[in-house]
Amino acid sequence: MLWIISVLGLALMLAPFIFNYSDSLPALWASLVLGAVIAVTAGYKALVHDNARWENWVVGVTGILAVIAPFLLGFNVLTTALWTSIIVGVVVAILAYTQVSFGQAQTR
Repeated sequence: MLWIISVLGLALMLAPFIFNYSDSLPALWASLVLGAVIAVTAGYKALVHDNARWENWVVGVTGILAVIAPFLLGFNVLTTALWTSIIVGVVVAILAYTQVSFGQAQTR
């Protein structure tokens, strides 16, 4: 499941270029930064098999930030950027919550 979360982070990073909203700097940087945090943290957790849960919490909080970023940064008028950020953020937050709730058995 962590690899799925990592791929979602990469998708969030590529979304401004695929959906053509890279001309909006707040939307571009929010997607790049939040997507990178999600991808790197989930990828790290997938590679390092330990009992720590901080990585799952970082991914979950970053997913929630992706949901609220369009409203905080003012790109909620860009429909594609808004929904991309919300959908990816919600899915990432739910998957991270699942990882935290049901433990390390699902990480491998």
